[in-house]
Amino acid sequence: MKLILMLKTNKELRIIFYLLLLGIATYFIANMFGDRTQMCKEAGGVWSKKYNECENVNLGKCVNMGGFYNFCASPCRHYAEENIAEVCERKCVQVCEFINPFKGKK
Repeated sequence: MKLILMLKTNKELRIIFYLLLLGIATYFIANMFGDRTQMCKEAGGVWSKKYNECENVNLGKCVNMGGFYNFCASPCRHYAEENIAEVCERKCVQVCEFINPFKGKK
């Protein structure tokens, strides 16, 4: 409550607050649209441009890249066959997934 009152009465504090919000927004937008190929390779992972993900990285490296960590993704997660259980190995793959705002658009 005091913070809201201070923001209403203090112009300098409002400017600092808005700059902080702008910095946070810039960080998330850069992570959403940036090229992660090099970051993935430097983290020891394998980049998949088609699926916008980095395989074989740990949680810490994924968070540093701004992704969503999946510690047990299926190695056959991109296959469309109905009888995938017969073909696919039953093991986990560590994947760092990223939001793709243009998915489905041509």
